[in-house]
Amino acid sequence: RSQSTRRSYEKNINMKIKICVPVIGKTFSKFLKNLDRVQENFPMVELRVDEIKNLSEKDLLVIRKRTTKESILTSRKTAIIIKALDLKFDFVDVEFSLFPELNLSKDHKSKVILSFHDYEKTPSLKKLTEIVDNMRKFNVGVLKIATMINCDEDIKTLFKILLNKKENEKIIVIGMGEKGQVTRIIGPLLGSFLTFASSEFGKSAPGQIDINMMKSTYKLLVTNH
Repeated sequence: RSQSTRRSYEKNINMKIKICVPVIGKTFSKFLKNLDRVQENFPMVELRVDEIKNLSEKDLLVIRKRTTKESILTSRKTAIIIKALDLKFDFVDVEFSLFPELNLSKDHKSKVILSFHDYEKTPSLKKLTEIVDNMRKFNVGVLKIATMINCDEDIKTLFKILLNKKENEKIIVIGMGEKGQVTRIIGPLLGSFLTFASSEFGKSAPGQIDINMMKSTYKLLVTNH
């Protein structure tokens, strides 16, 4: 296989895969420090602001000004979500159960990642399909399903959800826990909008793979293709 073919394949894989790296911090200053470090090295950040003690709307404005890379702001607090949408973060992750009470405009909806989490199990394919269909009714920018993987069947269920996505639909499908790690790597290759990877400056879910390990895995896939 020629060098140019390999380069072309590598470019396609890199273009196709978006890897988002979480930023956390229990204090505002620690969070900002971690944000700076993550942005030095990675093109997309997830801002997990709910861990910051006594976060104010003014703090959120500072975070927005400090954020230079593509971003997802994740919060489970209604006031923070609405403020974040007004500040025009690229995306705001909103839990499905919270969404109906927000009453968002069409413009705001396009920035929303509407997410469903189950930290104990992966529901049946029938149940998850119903959840996804209900989420679609809100016409948001991106859907996200994240469930705990307890067996191989759970992995198949998530991949079926991904393969059944509508044309041009943006959906993130992730299996949590050690057994779900394969979904974090293979998901984007099957059409998942992005995947998450941890770094020394933040980890936001069980089973999240270190960013350097994930990049090495993709490089290996390219080399052996």
